[in-house]
Amino acid sequence: MAYLSVIAASYLMWFYPEFFSRPLLVFPSLVAISMIFLMEKREAGFLVIVSLVFHVAVSALTVSLPSVSFEGNNGMAIRGTVIQDSQIKSGRRFGCRLLLDTVIDERDSVFEGRGSVFVMLPPADFYYGDRIEARGDMNGDVFYAESARLLRRPFLSSIRAGVIGFVKSRFIPLSDAGELASLLVLGTGSNGEFPLSSLARSSGLSHVLALSGMHLSIIAMILRPLLHFLCGRRKGEIVLSLVLFLFSFLSGWRPSLLRAFIFRMAMKRMGKEMAFIISFVLLLVLSPSSALDLGALYSFLSLGGIFLLSEPLCRAMRFFLPIPYSFAISVAASLSALIFSIPLTIAVFGDYQLGSVITSFPFNAAISLYMILSLIVIVFPFSGKLLEVLFVFIRKGFELAGAIPESSGIIPYIIFVIITLMLLSSGFILEKCTVVKK
Repeated sequence: MAYLSVIAASYLMWFYPEFFSRPLLVFPSLVAISMIFLMEKREAGFLVIVSLVFHVAVSALTVSLPSVSFEGNNGMAIRGTVIQDSQIKSGRRFGCRLLLDTVIDERDSVFEGRGSVFVMLPPADFYYGDRIEARGDMNGDVFYAESARLLRRPFLSSIRAGVIGFVKSRFIPLSDAGELASLLVLGTGSNGEFPLSSLARSSGLSHVLALSGMHLSIIAMILRPLLHFLCGRRKGEIVLSLVLFLFSFLSGWRPSLLRAFIFRMAMKRMGKEMAFIISFVLLLVLSPSSALDLGALYSFLSLGGIFLLSEPLCRAMRFFLPIPYSFAISVAASLSALIFSIPLTIAVFGDYQLGSVITSFPFNAAISLYMILSLIVIVFPFSGKLLEVLFVFIRKGFELAGAIPESSGIIPYIIFVIITLMLLSSGFILEKCTVVKK
C-alpha cells in the first residue's frame, strides 16, 4: 500500500495537481489508507509517513507552479536561481530551470515571482545555484530569453564549475565517446549535448543513460571493496557515503540521483518500503521543484513498480522457463517498471518501446562497464582508447534495438498489462499447487 500511495501521488502531481487542494478528495483517500493499514496491522509510523506524502505534495506544487502571469509581456525580465544546469536543447539554444524570485515587466516595474519556470537561452554555462537574469518573453510554459547574464555564483557552485571543467577536459579529446562518458559521469555531454539520445529514446533505453540509482550503485560497487580494505567496514561505509554525496553534488542535485541517495541512506536504518516513502517525502521537502520533474516521477514510478512486482514475476517466469535468476530478475524488473511508467510516457511522448523488456539486460551491463571505464579515464587519460572501442559497440547496439517497432496508444499497453498479470497469476497458482502436493 505504501508503494501504491507514492505511485498514485506521482501520477496525481502530473495529471491532476488540483487533487491535493481538494479536502473532499484527500480526506476520504487518507481514511481508506488508514483502514487498509489497520487491517494489515501496520505500525502507526507508516500511516504518518504516508500522510506526509499528501502534505509535501501540496507544498511542493505550491512552490513549483509559477505564481505570476507572463503572457503578452514582451521584453520583460525574470531573475532567479538555477535549479537545473543549462544544457543544449535545440540547435544552439540552451535550456535550464529557474526558481523565480523577481519579475520585471516592460515598464521596469518589479514584482515578486514564485515558482519555477523553464528558460530557453543563448549559449551559456549556468550551473545549479547560480543567480541569473534573463530578458525575453513567455510562450506557453517556456520563457524564451534573448539575453541572459550571471548575477551571482555561490562559492560551492564555483568549485563545482571548476571540477566539471576539469572532468570535461579529460573527455573532450575522445569526441563522441567522451560525450557519452561526460553524460554518465556529469549528467551532461562535454558540450552540453546528449549523445545517442534519439537512438536511446527510440529503443526505449533512455533510462540507462539518465543519472539514477544505478549509477550510484556502480560507484559503490567499484569503491566499496577498496574502502573496506583501506578503512575497515564501518569507516569505509562512511567514506563511501561521502563519495556518493559528492557525486550527487557534482551532478547538480538531479532529483533522480538525490532520490537514490536518500533512499540508500534511509535503507541502512529501515526497510526498503519505509525508505521508499521517506525518499519521496524528503526529496519534495529538499527540492520542491521535483514535483514536476519527469526524471523524478519516472524514478518513483519505476522503482515502486519494481518493488511491487519484480520478485513475483521473476518466480513466475522461472517456474515456466529454466532461465538464470540474473536474467529473469532483470526482465521482471523491466516489466514491472514499464507497467507503472508507460501511462506517463504515453501522455508526454506518445510512443513507447516494449522491446526494452529484453534489451535492458545487456545494455545495463554495457553501460555499467562504460561508466567504470569513464571514471578510470579521469585518472588515467591514456585508457581512453578502450572507451572509444566500447562506444562503437554500444552505438551499434542502440541502432539494432531502435529497429524494434514502437507502440503507441493505450490498447497495446492494456494487452501488455493483461498478459503480464496472466503470467503472474498463473505462476502464483501453479506454485501454490506444487507446495500443496509436496
